[in-house]
Amino acid sequence: MTKVILVHASWCHVCPAAKKLWQSLKEGHDFDYDEVDFDTPEGEKLAEEYSIMSVPTTIIDGKVAFVGVPNKEKAVSMLS
Repeated sequence: MTKVILVHASWCHVCPAAKKLWQSLKEGHDFDYDEVDFDTPEGEKLAEEYSIMSVPTTIIDGKVAFVGVPNKEKAVSMLS
């Protein structure tokens, strides 16, 4: 199963749009989904591991797939 991790931050004004996109896709597609706050130990670990410099960043199956809010069609194509 595809694993999607959205790295976000409470201070990010773009992150709510990325959250909304992935949460809406979760309704029609079968994939594991986690949201990780950048300012937590887990978020810091992911930032170091994947060289994340900005949020929102979407990691799909262990690779950075999107920085910023993904295009919906591209996001869906990454789930199949």
